[in-house]
Amino acid sequence: MLLKLCDKIIVNRKVEELNMKLLATDYDGTLRYAQDVMPEDLKSIEEWKNKGNKFVIVTGRSKESIDAQIKLFNLPCDYLITNNGGMVFDENGNVLLSNYLNFDVCVDILHNIKKLDSVISYVVNDGIHRHRIVLQSDAVDHRYPNLKPDVTEAELLDMSHFAQIVLSMEDTDSALEVAGKINDLYYEQVVAYPNNFVVDIVPKGISKATGLDFLIAYANINEDDVYTIGDGHNDIPLIEFGVHGSVMSCADEDVKAHAQVEYDSVSDLISKNM
Repeated sequence: MLLKLCDKIIVNRKVEELNMKLLATDYDGTLRYAQDVMPEDLKSIEEWKNKGNKFVIVTGRSKESIDAQIKLFNLPCDYLITNNGGMVFDENGNVLLSNYLNFDVCVDILHNIKKLDSVISYVVNDGIHRHRIVLQSDAVDHRYPNLKPDVTEAELLDMSHFAQIVLSMEDTDSALEVAGKINDLYYEQVVAYPNNFVVDIVPKGISKATGLDFLIAYANINEDDVYTIGDGHNDIPLIEFGVHGSVMSCADEDVKAHAQVEYDSVSDLISKNM
C-alpha cells in the first residue's frame, strides 16, 4: 500500500513538472515602465508562481543593477538572465552561466568610442558589478544620470575581464547608428544591441535567447512551455524564442514585426496563458 502511495506521489510530481510553465520577461519597458512596476503585474506574477510556474527576468542590466530593482519592488524571481544573455543566476545569486568579452577588443572599442560625440558615457561590468566612465560631463545622460563614477579609466583597464559594455547615447537614433558601426567593425568578436538610449555590447553569439536556451535546459523545462515578452531591439531574440514569443503593444513597429502576439502588459499575458 505504501509503495503504491509513493508511486502515486512520484507520478503526480512528474505531471506537475510536465505542466510547469516558464515566463521570461524583459525588465525596462516591459515589466517596468514609467519608472514603476504595476501592482497588477506583481499580483499576476504571484498567481503565476502559485500555480507552480517559474518566473524569470531577462535584462540587459548587470546583476548589481537588477538586484536593486528586485529589492525595491519585491520581485519574486526564480532565475535571472542579465547582460543580454551573457550571465545566468539562480534565485540565490549563484552563477550558472558566464560569458566574457575579449579584453583586447574591449580596449579597442573603448578607444574608438572616444572619437564619437554622441557617446555621453560608458559602463563596464564584470558580470555582477558595474563601473561608469563619463566622457561628456556637460551632456544629459538619459540612462545613467545617478550612477556615480567609482574608478578611473586606468583602474578600469586593470580589471581582469569584462562581461558587457554599455554606451550611453545622446538619442535613440545615435544608438542605432553606433550599434551598426560596432557590428560592422567587430562582427567576429561582439554583437551590439541598440536599446533605447544605449548600446549594449556583449560577446559574439550571446543574446537573451541564448541565455534562456541555457536556462531551460538547466531547469529541464520544455521549450513549448516557455512564454516570452519584450519591447526593444535587444529583445528581438527573446521575442522570437519558441512558440509563445510576444511583444508589448507599446513597442516600435519594427520590433512588433518579430512577434507572434501582442500584449498590453505582463499581467495581460499571464491572464491569457495561466
